Amino acid sequence: MTLDGKVAAVTGGAGGMGRAFALRLAHAGADVAILDIDLNVAARYGEQLSAASVPDEIRALGRSSIGVEADLSDPDGATGAIEQVVAKLGRIDILVNCAGGAISPVERSAASMTPPEDVDLLFRANFLTMINCCRAAIPHMKGSGGAIVNLATMGVDVTPPSGRHAMYSSVKAAVLRYTQSLAVELGPEGIRVNCVSPGLIETARIKASAAARGLGTSKQAEANPLRRLGTPEDVAGVVEFLVSDAAGYVTGENIRVTGGSTLLSGTG
Repeated sequence: MTLDGKVAAVTGGAGGMGRAFALRLAHAGADVAILDIDLNVAARYGEQLSAASVPDEIRALGRSSIGVEADLSDPDGATGAIEQVVAKLGRIDILVNCAGGAISPVERSAASMTPPEDVDLLFRANFLTMINCCRAAIPHMKGSGGAIVNLATMGVDVTPPSGRHAMYSSVKAAVLRYTQSLAVELGPEGIRVNCVSPGLIETARIKASAAARGLGTSKQAEANPLRRLGTPEDVAGVVEFLVSDAAGYVTGENIRVTGGSTLLSGTG
């Protein structure tokens, strides 16, 4: 699944799953741009890098890389970031939208209590970042094909008994539906668009807040059919497949990376 000669842009790539995606694509041969609202986010959660920054890690692999710090929920910010990728790396073949996450307070995340400010935060971080970057990147991908991968969540399939993360899951359901519509629109252009829906993944951010949020527990791991929690690298392998020629006839799909959690009733 070589990506030699390809240029990828990964949003939310300065840490966590986004970093894992960026490094996986670089290992496969792509030059990779990191687009994030905070290029130092890894340090905030105690994530250990092998170099000063993720672009430096990618350059250490022999690939070209740039870091662009921008608010991608703003259309002008997203357009400017994509233009920098094209100007400095020459083209864009792959877009992975990983910016966002369940970043609002979990204690007020049930459907009936999510306040307006949390709704706005989740919508901007998870949905607007994606559509802004897609709209900015697509004109540069037309004529040469390409692949887009958007991040959803297993919450589009299951609701935990607690009912928490209701708005996050709702916004990600919108991400999934947008992905499917975009796949139909861009298919004639040779551009493939797919979703990945992770389960509970042990990122540095999840580990840092695990105790307070009741996440990443041994009980949750044992309840999973594979009897472990996911890692960012588990998801990165699926992203690599979807942007490669090995997935050349795959578009409009949502691949669940949950260790089988979505097969169980009462997940979460």
